[in-house]
Amino acid sequence: MERTVRKPLYRPKYPVQSLEKALEIIDILAQQDTDQGLGISELNEILDLGKSTIHRLLDTLVAYQYVERLENNNYRLGWGLFQIGSALPRQRRVEKLEVKALKDISNKFQETVNLGVRGGNDVIVVSKVDPDTNSRVKIDSHVGEIEPIYATGLGKILFAELDEDTVREVIKNVDFKKYTENTITNAEDFLKELRKVKEQGYAIDNEEYFMGLTCLAMPIRGHEGEVVAALSVSGPTFRFGVDKIMTLREELSKEILQISKHLGFESNK
Repeated sequence: MERTVRKPLYRPKYPVQSLEKALEIIDILAQQDTDQGLGISELNEILDLGKSTIHRLLDTLVAYQYVERLENNNYRLGWGLFQIGSALPRQRRVEKLEVKALKDISNKFQETVNLGVRGGNDVIVVSKVDPDTNSRVKIDSHVGEIEPIYATGLGKILFAELDEDTVREVIKNVDFKKYTENTITNAEDFLKELRKVKEQGYAIDNEEYFMGLTCLAMPIRGHEGEVVAALSVSGPTFRFGVDKIMTLREELSKEILQISKHLGFESNK
């Protein structure tokens, strides 16, 4: 598994190197798929900070429960980070979106439903729900996954209503990686797509992130009418013909309006 350190949104004016190094350690540990953790030597191979530096940083992180030391002297993320992370939905009001509401939508359309929010230059999937039936193809994504703004329906929705200057500033730091033959690979095409999304009120990911996967996404609004999150319905492309997409758009808009009202949105404003 290739491990990469998260790029900052910008270079801090007053960077604190020890803090940056500690954050790099947390970032690498967050990419582990197992609970076995990583040792100091493994972390040093990835980050090249020096074993003594990594040891000192880990000692502080363990003391604050952001990292946990295992019996085999490996390290993994600690529950202190979970406690901090769980405050985000409370502060951002995302927690008011009950999982049951997403589950009802998933079961209604018999497809996977994802809820995403903006995380800097990316999209963060904060909730994922599959339909109850086991007969459907399941989408390989997970809560906490970071997805590109230019290759996903969620990303297009979250950025479509920002002013163009803001979007241009953001995408200065975006590497337009080509995931499939349909992926948008440059800034101007992305801006053109955002204008289209803003006008029509929904976004389509037409096999732009994964071949064989199509997604319809729409905005969830807060009490001031601002886009606070995006919700998508995804499934295999062979199930997403034009007729189904148009039906989904109509029905999903009704469901999302109710969710937005739950967050204080008034459609007659």
